[in-house]
Amino acid sequence: MIMKQKMKLNQQLAITLMVLILGSIMAFGVILPISIKYFIDHKNFNTLISEQNEYIKLGKYYNTSQGKKNGVYHLQFDSNNNLVIDQTDDDLIHHQLMYPEFFSEIKEQCREQKKQVEMRKFIDGQETLYYLINNKDSGEKVISYSIDTGNQYLSHQLFMTTLIIIIVALTIILVSFFKWNNRFINNLKQIQHELDLIGDGQLEESIRINESTLEFQEVMDSLEHMRRKLYNNEQTKKRMIHNISHDLKTPIAVIKNYSEGIIDGVYPYGDVEQTAHVIYSQAERLEKRVQGLLYLNRLEYIRSQNESYREFAIDELLEEVISYMFDQDQLINVRLDIVPQRFIGDKEKWRIVLENLFDNAKRYAKNEISIKLTDQKLSIFNDGDNIEEDLAESLFEPFEIGKDGMSGLGLAIVKRTVNMYGYDIRYENAETKGVTFIIYKDGKANE
Repeated sequence: MIMKQKMKLNQQLAITLMVLILGSIMAFGVILPISIKYFIDHKNFNTLISEQNEYIKLGKYYNTSQGKKNGVYHLQFDSNNNLVIDQTDDDLIHHQLMYPEFFSEIKEQCREQKKQVEMRKFIDGQETLYYLINNKDSGEKVISYSIDTGNQYLSHQLFMTTLIIIIVALTIILVSFFKWNNRFINNLKQIQHELDLIGDGQLEESIRINESTLEFQEVMDSLEHMRRKLYNNEQTKKRMIHNISHDLKTPIAVIKNYSEGIIDGVYPYGDVEQTAHVIYSQAERLEKRVQGLLYLNRLEYIRSQNESYREFAIDELLEEVISYMFDQDQLINVRLDIVPQRFIGDKEKWRIVLENLFDNAKRYAKNEISIKLTDQKLSIFNDGDNIEEDLAESLFEPFEIGKDGMSGLGLAIVKRTVNMYGYDIRYENAETKGVTFIIYKDGKANE
């Protein structure tokens, strides 16, 4: 397999520009002379037609001086193809002497011409003679001609002047292009440099570039947004690992120390049965944390699969979860305001969301929990203490430690699940005391 040789972008741009310039010059070298020649020919023949029409129409009353002033002369051949010339017209006599081949060609063409009118031209060195042969009904021929001595020079000068202008313009374009090209390549190298830094994990420094080109500025802004997001994710991961290690350290230490005590015949917590019960409870706590981590990772995998989701009756699921999570004889008053509504997603995953939110509400509620479902949102209120402001950004992060030292994955699982299905969750502190967790159906809070 033959590998194509790769070229740098500035080389590709330069080659493209040179091809365009050379193509333009070649087209210019062909089209412009043809255009100039057509313009001159058209102008001369139009003048000849106009003057000849006047000459035929006015006959002996035709103003010969005016015709000569326009550079037009007239000849006549009789029906026997003999030249009829005014011997007093010095210009015609002079032209016969100057252009004998022209007059011979005219005579020959008059003999052979079948059409009534024909436009022709005769080139003699640097001069061009334009002429018009008109066959009259009587058999006579009228020839009107003009001698172009200046237009050819003018066309040459026009061509050269235009060529110089184009060369100057192309030079300016080339200089501007190479300056722009260098700037363009430098910007691409800047983007490559920033991407290399991000790829190497150097996310601390902000990306800044003073670029007047809107598209490059938008790219750099996107890179900066990506850097901030990666940096925040990295910090979240570090904080989560720290919190996980802190959260798992206690049950592991208890299990290890109590197990060693049993082996040595020492029971740190009463008798062997009570000590074993403590070990079992800590193992359950450890298992719950591991299962939470596995479930959180599973949510990330499910979200990456872009699965299609079905609707289900969230009001029915609410009533079902409430029935087994809130005992009838508990001291907390549970108030319900539920209307039939449908949510999108997997019903069992929404069950886990509700269980985590209700578990959180039960943990912090003093006397009351209020659950309200409308066509726009689901809100769960508890009259516990307000959430501190410094937890606002990290409340839904895994293993975030609250003011009471509690940590876990519940709210992180809730956040990722509702986001996966296109919903959003926020919390609001009451003015005096209490917290409301709100799930918005439209995916965002109404500001």
